[in-house]
Formats: sequence, structure tokens, C-alpha cells
Amino acid sequence: MRLGLIPLAVWAVVSLSPGVAAAQPERLTLGDALSRAREQAPRIVSARLALEEARGRLAGAGVRFQNNPELDMAAGRRRGETASTDFELGIQQQFEPAGRRSARIAAANEGVAQGTAIIDETTRLVMRDTASAFLRAVHAAERVRLLATTEEMAAQILAAADRRFKAGDIAVLDVNLARAAVGRARSDKQGALAAQAIAIGELKQLLGIDREVTIEGTLRPPAEPDVDALLQASSQRPELRELEAAAREAEAQVRLGRTYGKPELGVAARYEREEGDNILLGGITISIPRFARGQELLSVGAARTTRLRADLEAARTRVRIEVQAGAETYRRRVDAVRALEAEALTGLDENERLTTRSFEVGQLGLAELLFIRREILDTRFQYLDTLLEAALAQIDLHASAAILR
Repeated sequence: MRLGLIPLAVWAVVSLSPGVAAAQPERLTLGDALSRAREQAPRIVSARLALEEARGRLAGAGVRFQNNPELDMAAGRRRGETASTDFELGIQQQFEPAGRRSARIAAANEGVAQGTAIIDETTRLVMRDTASAFLRAVHAAERVRLLATTEEMAAQILAAADRRFKAGDIAVLDVNLARAAVGRARSDKQGALAAQAIAIGELKQLLGIDREVTIEGTLRPPAEPDVDALLQASSQRPELRELEAAAREAEAQVRLGRTYGKPELGVAARYEREEGDNILLGGITISIPRFARGQELLSVGAARTTRLRADLEAARTRVRIEVQAGAETYRRRVDAVRALEAEALTGLDENERLTTRSFEVGQLGLAELLFIRREILDTRFQYLDTLLEAALAQIDLHASAAILR
């Protein structure tokens, strides 16, 4: 009895060990893939870490005194009729002109806003790429399934051809044609498996997943787009917000430059001991902005503001055109799907059964059977490809309108 429990215990330990659990493929739906992309996609993680750099600059910009206090000391021995030791001790602090700190903080805040917009833009692009890779993997899986069925039916036709050949109804040429059809079906299935591996590999790279995954999903007929809602949503596209923040940052740099044309004030206190006398002095320093008046900040900031405002208007026009063109493309893809559903898909399953049965009873030649089956298969492939094109067009449209993020 003890010997019987040992294999069971070993099986339980092996089955529950982390290595075996990790070997099990992870199942991913489209929702799972998008959620995982938001949380752990390497490109999004990198963008989030870059935002901390901008926040660090904001912390530095908010420091009230940009110059540290300066302390100086001096000492010396006086020699004369009476010897004494003299020394001096002074401290000084510089103050910025009014408005410099607020302009610096405003520029740093806009840098943080740009970093946030960059995260959103990166997320938008990663989500689009993730959804597209997932749909291509689903398409490849559907193609594999269809070709597996085709291979099975080709094998059935080969068996039927072999029976008819042995009965003397057909020539060996027909048997060879049937065998070639089986080979083509198997080759096509392997090609579809390769395409599936490419799509899944791309998806795993986007999500940073280093283990086996399986895809669960279908390609469904899409719905009509709401262009007005999409155009309204596209006004908040991250790249537009990034340009807006960059323009405001440039304007803050101009305000910062203007402060360098104002005098800087400093206060100082000094204690001296000379010939036994104690002397306490106070003073102020005022800079005279005669030469360095922030010329570079003013000229560069003004030019950058003009450029960024022009880029922003051009980007708004481009995004609007992109959404309109994407909506039109998507609508045409939907029409293509509906045309095939209404006119080409009707009766395909019945035609497959009838043609196969007609060949088995000798009412249809093999060449005609293979031709008809090729037409049926091409129609199914076309429908599958059209569904993928419509689904990808919908993903691109939603990404253009910043709905997918």
C-alpha cells in the first residue's frame, strides 16, 4: 500500500511545482491582452518611468532660493606697535526677481503635462498594435481551422477516388490529382500555422510575455461608425495635448527670459574684528542687467512658441482628416463584408456536401470537383480576410479617435 502512494505523491509534487505550472499555456482574450498591455507593456512602462524625470525637474524648479547662501571668512595678523589678530566673517544671500520662480514652475509643470501626454500616446499606439496582433492571430487560427477541415475533406476525396479507381471508374490521373490536392491542403495549413506563430510572437513581444499563450476570440461582422462622436473624441488625442503643453512650456520660457531683464537683489551681513574693535556691517547688492538680459530664452522661446502653435494647428487638421478617412475606409470594409454575406456565402456548406456526394456516385468528375471546392475555399478565405480587414480598420479608426487607449 505504501508503494502505491509513492507514485501518487510524486505526481502531485510534480504537477503542482512552479516549473510545470509555468509550462501551461496562458489563455488570452482580446480584453485580457489589452488589460495586460496597459499594465506591463515594456513601451508603456518606459514612458511612465520617463515621467518621473519630468517630475524631478519640477521638484527642482519649485525650490524658492536657487542660490545657496555664501559664507566667507578671512583672518590675518596685524604687526605694529601693538600686535593683534584681525578676522572677518560674512554671509550673503541672493534673491530672484519677482516672477522668475513662478515662470520656472509653470515651465516644469508643462513638462510633466507633456510626459503624461506621451504616456497616453504610447498607450494608444501599443493598444492599437496589441489589438491588431491579436486579431491577426485569431485570423490565422481561423485559417488553420478552415484548412484542417479542407485537408480532411481532401483526404476523403482521395479515398473516394482510390475506391473508384479500384472499381475501374476513373483513371490513375484522377487519383494523382486528388493526392496533390491533399498535399496542397497540408502545405497551406502549415503556412497558416506559421502566420499564427508570427502574430502570437508579435503579441508576446508587445506584452512582454515570455511563455506560451493561446488565443481565444472570433472575427465578428462590425457595426457602422459614429463619425461625429469619433471626431469629437479625437480632439483629446494625446499628441495634440502634448503639443499644447509644449507650446505653453515655450511661453513660460519667454516669461522666464523676461525676468533676466530685472535687477537681482542680494543681502549681506558681515562681522569684523580690527585692532580689538568689533564691527558689524550690513549691505545689499543689486545686479545691473546691462548685458545678459535673457536674450536667448526670449528669442528661442518666442520662435519655439510660434512653431509649436503652427504644428498644433497642422496636427489638428491631420487628425481630423485621418479620422474621416478612417471612418470611410471602415465603412467600405463593412460593406464588403455584408456583400459577401448576402451574395457569396449562401449555400456554401450545402454545395460542398453535394459536390462530394456527386463525385462519390460518379455524377461529377474529379477535375470539376476540385475546381468547385477551390472556388468554395477561396470564397471562405475571402470572407475571412474581409472580416480581418474590417476589424483592423475598426481598430485603426478607434485608435485615431483616441477611443482605444
